[in-house]
Amino acid sequence: MTSFVGRSDLIAQAKHRLRNARLITLLGLGGVGKSRLLLRLAADPEVKKAFPDGVWVVRLVDVPVRGDLVAAACADQLGLLDNADGSPDARLRDFFRDRRALLMLDNCEHLTEGAIGAGQVSQLLHTLLPAAPMVSVIATSRIRLGVAGEHLLHIEPLSSADALNLFLDRAQATGRTITEAELPTAERLCEMLGGLPLAIELAAGQLDVMTLAEVAEHPQLLRLLVDGLSEQRHHRTMYATIKWSYDLLDEQERRVLAIVSIFEGGFELDAAIEVCSKSGVSASRVPALLRSLARKSLLLAEETGGRTRYRMLELIRQFGLQLVSEADEERQLRSTHARYVLDFASSIRERWFGEQEPALLLRMRAELPNSRAAQEFLLCSAHTAEEGLQLAVDITASRAFVFAGVLADCRRMLTRGLEKQRRAAPGLVQVAALSQIAWIAQIQGSDAAGPALEAAEQLAARLGCKESFGPLLYARGCRLWLGEPDQYRARDSITLLARAEAAFAESGDHGNEYMAALYGAMATAFLGSADAAFAASARVLELATVADAQWCISWAKWTCGLTELLHGSLQAAVALAQEALRIQLTIKDRWGPPWSLWLIALVLLRMAKFEQGACLLGGARVAQRVTQTSVLGLSQFLRVQRGIESYARQRFGDRFDVELKVGEHHAASIDEVYALALQKFDTADEVQTIPPAAHKLTERELQIAKLVSVPLSNEEIAVELGISQRTVEKHVQRILAKYNLNTRTDIAVWYLRAVAPLES
Repeated sequence: MTSFVGRSDLIAQAKHRLRNARLITLLGLGGVGKSRLLLRLAADPEVKKAFPDGVWVVRLVDVPVRGDLVAAACADQLGLLDNADGSPDARLRDFFRDRRALLMLDNCEHLTEGAIGAGQVSQLLHTLLPAAPMVSVIATSRIRLGVAGEHLLHIEPLSSADALNLFLDRAQATGRTITEAELPTAERLCEMLGGLPLAIELAAGQLDVMTLAEVAEHPQLLRLLVDGLSEQRHHRTMYATIKWSYDLLDEQERRVLAIVSIFEGGFELDAAIEVCSKSGVSASRVPALLRSLARKSLLLAEETGGRTRYRMLELIRQFGLQLVSEADEERQLRSTHARYVLDFASSIRERWFGEQEPALLLRMRAELPNSRAAQEFLLCSAHTAEEGLQLAVDITASRAFVFAGVLADCRRMLTRGLEKQRRAAPGLVQVAALSQIAWIAQIQGSDAAGPALEAAEQLAARLGCKESFGPLLYARGCRLWLGEPDQYRARDSITLLARAEAAFAESGDHGNEYMAALYGAMATAFLGSADAAFAASARVLELATVADAQWCISWAKWTCGLTELLHGSLQAAVALAQEALRIQLTIKDRWGPPWSLWLIALVLLRMAKFEQGACLLGGARVAQRVTQTSVLGLSQFLRVQRGIESYARQRFGDRFDVELKVGEHHAASIDEVYALALQKFDTADEVQTIPPAAHKLTERELQIAKLVSVPLSNEEIAVELGISQRTVEKHVQRILAKYNLNTRTDIAVWYLRAVAPLES
């Protein structure tokens, strides 16, 4: 009576399987659309043609679990008369023996092995299939049937697009048309409903008496759907559907289902064992119980980084939380959950810098929803509020949210924790949190960096650790490096970051120790001499390589590429930047790739490959917007980019901006942009290009370079500045050496192309 939406791929898969398999089970949780898909297949012309003796649908939902009545129910629904002696099984075998037919059994879960029905369906099929060799069977179940030769076809929730289309269609059936302005709310509602067709239909059915916003924002969405209707009695409500599955579980399975509903966004086996074992379930039983719940479609099992991660659809999780609440144990479970998350975050902080780095960072990233939930619980009590702040500090220190590209979440968690600690006695955890906020805000290019750093400095001064606390020295060094417009003052950041590195080393915080060394190497590349930059970048690459820490290796290679761009070989620079990008894409780093793309683009522009470089820079701009990264608040990065862009525009003219737009257009498929950046570039004819900016010169040397470009002679410069001609000659020699130039004319050309445009 209603339209059928989506599932074309599943229909194709099922028809393909029917060519070779005699028993197919459509497996999925209640409300996912198994029965509707079964009926769609039953009416398919190709299916009917393949089974000329008939397609027979038998509904088993009303068959009682006691009494071995499956065969009798099948015979009854097939219209087989019961006037002679003999069993229903025998009548079915006789009926199908010489027929090329398709038997469809709907709703088998309560009659399978492991359910109360003790395998009535499997017993029937064990005898029927061998006796009727031309018969095939398609069954729907939330549990596999356990019959030899069974092929499973997993029925997942609808895709985002299909879920929205179903909702729009069913909403229209109630007389309600969803406007374009309401589409984001409709999409959010479909996501909340987990893409479950039944839930979507029931939610749409509320629109005749409620607005879309009221449905989407209802605090107990599962309860709201209780009054929904459906064509099948067992599908009258979403609640009843889930309750049906729940009632088929044994006592231990029910207990575990309730406990793991406390997790948000999924959980790993270790987490479930920890929480369940402290809630009355034997640790040794948890793995088998989770597998059983997954087989019965109440949990979804996914492999991530070689580890199994379980998750619940949100409506099932709400059902589980309702059980927990009714048992008056939610607070205790949330406390146990929070303890696990605290320990997990602390462990990741201590272990992330090492050979397991990508896997650990991915695991921490996956725990973002659990981390938020744990912190909220901890912050609700004055007794645990400091632990809520410590959780945010540990997560930030692990760099997992940098890796994940969700720095704003770090800031929010840190800020939220500090708000709850306003009246608490000052301590190092508050200084660490303020320092981390300052650091994050700085690399985000946010004005919040200054006030946060000032607050951290004041609190540290009260505690007597202003000049010795690693996180504060690190934040101060980053602020000076990235936010100080005076290049001569900014150079002090190199010393500050070295002090931060030493402080972290003394405290045993090896991850932060490395990060201070890495940022120190970047600062040296921008602000130090060539020799110091090459030494610092080589050192961080060696440290990361010895630790076999792939994410850190990628950033060390990036830093080596930056050093080559500013001080050495452009061929080496592009090769190193590409190596960094390959690693970042392989380990699924979300923060790094836009920066590697940016670096490759600048190197190509310096190599006078203007078309390719401009195109990639346009792509990098889009990638940075998508990841919300930007050079605009990072003075050193911005200075280099502007210098190289100025050089490119002088050489390439208006075509430079045209290619930038081309690159932004290509970035609609960011994977194509990354593929373009990783192609082999012809670097055989590397050209000597102009150094990008004046960051390596002292103020006096910069004055002299400007006067050389006027042009003035050394004698005229001496008179202009009131210094000796000999002093002018020494400064000229230093400028030539710092930028590997040969003549005063080279100085003039460099200044006019690289520095003068920035001053104008």
